[in-house]
Amino acid sequence: MYKRTSQTSENEIITALENKYTTKVYKFYEVALNNQPKEYVETLEEAEKIVNEIEEQFNTDELEIDIKINEKYTVNTEEINTDTFEVAANNVKTAAQEIKEENESLAIINGIKISVLPVNGTVSSRYGVSSSIRSSRHTGLDIACATGTNIKVVSSGTITFAQYNGSYGNLVKVDHGNGIETWYAHCSKIYAKVGQKVEAGDIIAAVGSTGNSTGPHLHFEIRIDGNTVNPQNYVY
Repeated sequence: MYKRTSQTSENEIITALENKYTTKVYKFYEVALNNQPKEYVETLEEAEKIVNEIEEQFNTDELEIDIKINEKYTVNTEEINTDTFEVAANNVKTAAQEIKEENESLAIINGIKISVLPVNGTVSSRYGVSSSIRSSRHTGLDIACATGTNIKVVSSGTITFAQYNGSYGNLVKVDHGNGIETWYAHCSKIYAKVGQKVEAGDIIAAVGSTGNSTGPHLHFEIRIDGNTVNPQNYVY
């Protein structure tokens, strides 16, 4: 539940300010999430209605959202930057949704939210290891699972590559923005097309053993500004 932070009566505050500034004092209300101001409205009723709608839509305790109404005062009406109830309510709901998504993310890389695992399976080869079947150290993470298992994209983005590519076999690359790419290799089937926009959880391919592979698995890479990184810093 939200908490009002004022410990003094409204009339006492207004009277004290009016005595100090010898002018009219205006009151408005701030709605804050996790101690960060999100919106300002003119009436307590509007602020409380926004709080009630947030608490109905989101489990604020589970999400660890601390929502408060703070009384604000000013002698300068130009400082009162309040919004209509509809605009303020929408902005606070958007902020709460962002907190919810961040809490539900597996990881955040350069502002990109990794929301789902590409497959469920057993890690069969880790990042950076050497092997007789490859000429350099492992550039990704291998997750063993059955042929035909659906491969899901881990975050929203755009398909930039979707075809056979040498030792990678059938390969799908996704650009997520902010320099973040994910690669999905050795696929038995590719469902995505270059230029296609995808959302986290969309099925883009199926697990296989194409290219330089000794059995069905997903070779999964995360690249930052073109450089491979250990996926287990973020997932699995």
